[in-house]
Amino acid sequence: MTNKKLIYFVSLSSNVPYVLKEALKMVKQNNEVSIFFDLDGARVLDKRYLKKMNRSHGDLISLLHDALNAGIKLYGCQMNVLIADGLELVDGAELAGVVTFLELAYQADAVLSY
Repeated sequence: MTNKKLIYFVSLSSNVPYVLKEALKMVKQNNEVSIFFDLDGARVLDKRYLKKMNRSHGDLISLLHDALNAGIKLYGCQMNVLIADGLELVDGAELAGVVTFLELAYQADAVLSY
């Protein structure tokens, strides 16, 4: 099987647990995976919001750590307009803009949007 570059684009926080589980499966198959979080999806990378969200999504913090440990790159949109105070990123995630997303998307074998 050929290794592929995959990028997930996540705009809804409710989709994040599913996307993280799928991304972890793809990494186990030796694919290179990045996840770009925008709009409501970026909230899961915010330390302040993650505490609230973990109550309803259970193992979200664990999934984020598993993803980072597996080498999945996590990007939070630096221009996120839904988070007034900006993102206070979890350790290991990076702020990125549209240019970064486009570069990743152009190099990817597949872009999956959630």
